Amino acid sequence: MTDIFENAVHSIQMGIEDFQSNDERRPVSALRNFYAGVLLLGKQCLLNAAPDADPMDVLASKFAPVLNDDGDLVHQPKGFQTIDFAELRERFKAFRLTWPAGEIKDLQKLRNEFEHYHSEAPKDAIRQAIASCFPLVEGFFAILDRSPKTELGDAWDVMLAEKKFFEKLKSECDGSFNAIAWWHEITERSEIRCPTCGSSLLYQEDANNSDPAEIKGRCKACGDSFSAEQTVELLVETQFGADDYIAAKDGSEPVIHDCPECSNSPLMLRPAIP
Repeated sequence: MTDIFENAVHSIQMGIEDFQSNDERRPVSALRNFYAGVLLLGKQCLLNAAPDADPMDVLASKFAPVLNDDGDLVHQPKGFQTIDFAELRERFKAFRLTWPAGEIKDLQKLRNEFEHYHSEAPKDAIRQAIASCFPLVEGFFAILDRSPKTELGDAWDVMLAEKKFFEKLKSECDGSFNAIAWWHEITERSEIRCPTCGSSLLYQEDANNSDPAEIKGRCKACGDSFSAEQTVELLVETQFGADDYIAAKDGSEPVIHDCPECSNSPLMLRPAIP
């Protein structure tokens, strides 16, 4: 088997090079290369945890029961397909490895969209998805006891700078809602996201506004704007959507209701389920 770690490093480096380019075609390449590199890095963690095992015994996605020469039942890899990210996480648990911090869901979603059909995701949304994975990369390197700066070189410096830039934008966006009295109750439970591109860089156009009826949102990633009604609906769904789903699943009264005056949904709330 080829050197998975070396391939992982090269893929991440190429992804970051694409990530920096102004060529409108390169963000998609960045997405694919970076995703592949992070997945390979995680696979190397598994291989390090079982250094004496055959790599396919560790990384194969499917296994078939067979009888060995002694007549004992054993499981052997079936085919050459290796694990994806969901299986990687399961195998981390089976290998008693701690899964690092970092968000991979947005990167997976965008990658799948581009692999299977055309996506309208803007460049900034792709950049955010990649930047959200940086802590995961750092965590994998820690498990491998390798220095990301030593292995990735200049690409690591770019990652650190981009992470800092994204955190600054996120802080500014979240801060634009601070005048809304109940804003912090929402952010304690979940994260509001743009319904168009999925970015968490959603902000209130007038950061001084404290009236929920006048909240107007805009996404810094894709630029879409949202009326006061739409923005409040997003905020309410963010805070109580999970409770409403649980209530519906359990056959209980809904948590979120349409407003009886204007029929907007969701604006009228019942107390949250504990």
